[in-house]
Amino acid sequence: MTLSVVYSSDNNYAQHVGVSMLSLFENNKHFGIIQVYLIENHISSDNKQQLNSICRNYGRSIKYIDFGEFSDKLKLNIGNSISINSYARLFLSSVLHVDKVIYLDCDSIINESLSELWDTDISNYHAAGVCDTVSDDTKLRIKLGANHSYINAGMLLINLKKWRESDIENQFLEFIRSYSGKVFHHDQGTINGVLYDKILLLHPKFNAMTTIFTMTREEMMRYYGMKSYYSDAELKQAAIRPVFVHFTPAFVNRPWIKGSKHPLVSLYKHYLNMSPWKDADLWNDSRGQAEKIIAFLYNHLPFRMADGICKLISR
Repeated sequence: MTLSVVYSSDNNYAQHVGVSMLSLFENNKHFGIIQVYLIENHISSDNKQQLNSICRNYGRSIKYIDFGEFSDKLKLNIGNSISINSYARLFLSSVLHVDKVIYLDCDSIINESLSELWDTDISNYHAAGVCDTVSDDTKLRIKLGANHSYINAGMLLINLKKWRESDIENQFLEFIRSYSGKVFHHDQGTINGVLYDKILLLHPKFNAMTTIFTMTREEMMRYYGMKSYYSDAELKQAAIRPVFVHFTPAFVNRPWIKGSKHPLVSLYKHYLNMSPWKDADLWNDSRGQAEKIIAFLYNHLPFRMADGICKLISR
């Protein structure tokens, strides 16, 4: 059985692609073939050699796709290179010649087999994903109703066959142009704005974001002002046995940043130490002072107290 996976990265995140990819290979040895596609934005030859070495060690293959040329052809007016890189997943149906693929953000660890995810029937859907923790205002900014689901685009099971049949890429482009290239949440907002009624919702274990490990369901609902979300049982299952761990920043920061308080720092370090970047230095914390203060409050005070103080400050 062949598993097709795609990442997108610039040179700054090459280490994290490598660590994520290594965890993918380590926990999916049962697949006969794993084809990795990497849409890359100026990744250095040294980092490519390191990525190639990981693939060789596991008998897997990687194909590099230069998104810089592709984005120029599309003439996306979306700002800097980080934005361009994040928009890459919108154009996979033109870049990849497969009918189905799993898109994975590189700030991640694949903690278990992807078989259940890969075998999910999405023949009647354009994609499948996990609901994100967002406010009603976030949905309204892309003209979605408060009752619409809104997925996190860091892990997507994509039906590329249906994307081609429906000419989804042009729909994405029209959506981006309608916002003059300034869609709220960039590519994620575009995906939700265009595919909102064409997405299969998945169990949160398939995209276990940081809040799943650091907040209770009640705290998530209160902080983000959500009226509904996954059940306590589903969230607990996702925290205990996540398939895909997504290191979204939240208040604890990512595990490769100095002072990170993410509960799964050791999981990232486990795979980092198996990689060519095992001796890499931790990154400096680039958050602003106000953001650091807010994070300190939520990390050291009971949630309701921290939440009350932050809301009082923000008035």
